[in-house]
Amino acid sequence: MASLGWRRGALTLDGAAAAAGIGASTFVFGGLRASLSLIAFFVSGSALSRRKAVAGEVAAVKGHRRDAVQVLANGGVAAAALALGGAGWRRAESAALGALAAAAADTWASEVGVRSSSPPRSVVTGELMLPGASGGVTPLGWGAAAGGALVVGAVWALASRPSERNGRSGRVLGVALVAGLVGSLADSVAGATIQGSYQCAACQAVAESPGLHCGVPVQLVRGYSWITNDVVNGIGTVAGALTGAWADARLKRGGGRRRLGGAD
Repeated sequence: MASLGWRRGALTLDGAAAAAGIGASTFVFGGLRASLSLIAFFVSGSALSRRKAVAGEVAAVKGHRRDAVQVLANGGVAAAALALGGAGWRRAESAALGALAAAAADTWASEVGVRSSSPPRSVVTGELMLPGASGGVTPLGWGAAAGGALVVGAVWALASRPSERNGRSGRVLGVALVAGLVGSLADSVAGATIQGSYQCAACQAVAESPGLHCGVPVQLVRGYSWITNDVVNGIGTVAGALTGAWADARLKRGGGRRRLGGAD
């Protein structure tokens, strides 16, 4: 899958290497359902990122090809959670599901939300923002976030063995939906508050990375320079993982004392 992603231009070479490592670790510690959920996120996100740009949209810093840092920010938390499961953490699978759901929710929200007929507003202040700007949300974007999270949850549930799937599909979808939306919200809040945001002093154009615009360096106007979009994505997936573990613990009251993938 990593090789195919590289050949099709969805991954850089170092991104493909990172994806292969994360994919192998996910399969070893999480099995088929975790691997297929990871693939569902990657394939759907890559397909959506190939859309045409929207007029007035803030350009993505790195384009649609994911490099190693982006791969780690989106899939590294899930792989790490599953590895902790190999060491005995009982909520590893629900945390991994939550992290993947959050990554999918944020990607879907970003790629679909820019096409909203209503302008995005800051999730913190409510001020109008440019399409694609970090921290901006729309109703369409929230709906897309829910869709992305549910796709990951559905793949996880369908890929589980029948004995594990009976009576638990609703719980898996619930964990994925809650974790995906919380992770997407955390991503948006971080993007609107602490992520570095730059502006051109000459034309007031907004940028999400340092560089030149109109022949002069852009100026940092909000947040911290080291808080990049990749760091914000990592914050979102961590929030999704923690929420997934919490949600599974809460939902187990209605489904017995069994994890998403088997007995405790």
